[in-house]
Amino acid sequence: MNGPNNPIKWCDFTWNPIKGKCPVACPYCYARRIYDRFHYDPTIRMDTKELMVIRKVKKPARIFVGSTIELFGDWIPNKWIFAILEQVRKHPQHTFQFLTKFPARMAQFLFPDNCWCGATIEDEDAVQRLDHSWRFESKPVKFLSFEPLHSSFQMYSTVFAYFNWFIIGAETGNRKGKIAPKEEWIADLIHQAYLYDIPVYMKDNLKPYWHGELRREFPI
Repeated sequence: MNGPNNPIKWCDFTWNPIKGKCPVACPYCYARRIYDRFHYDPTIRMDTKELMVIRKVKKPARIFVGSTIELFGDWIPNKWIFAILEQVRKHPQHTFQFLTKFPARMAQFLFPDNCWCGATIEDEDAVQRLDHSWRFESKPVKFLSFEPLHSSFQMYSTVFAYFNWFIIGAETGNRKGKIAPKEEWIADLIHQAYLYDIPVYMKDNLKPYWHGELRREFPI
């Protein structure tokens, strides 16, 4: 578990009870680069010691679950997700943040009320993932992560109205083919958030592309 110095500033801690090299293989994935660079074990597995480390966090915190791997791919057994959710229920003082590119699988699980459920959409083609994320209507927060931001989203404001929080960020690293966000893409998302009174969290990596102040808003 990484604490307050973790680079994901919209959470207090990252918690990764499932280890291994993410099979989604996004070309911009920082976690896969780390696995390759340091020759970590790529085997996907439940780390029972890491699963229990959540007990050490006493003060209420926002905890991002699965920051280095996609938790809701079909390579993750249901029993592993149930084990994580059991610990989530045992620690109601915390807010647990889940983020996926597979909201249809995420929708199959019953999340406690101390969970925020989010979907990543990096470009317009990825909006089709959102159909199932609307099922999280009982959750306090449903959010969208536009990171890395790879296109505009001018046609989707009515879809976004179902959500309670936007995270916007740029692609990191120096891969060949890296896509830099345009300032008008960022501005359009902020405008759409304004239309539906949606708080926005803008990551530090937007600074090279955004000339205004970075908004650091939370839904609760």
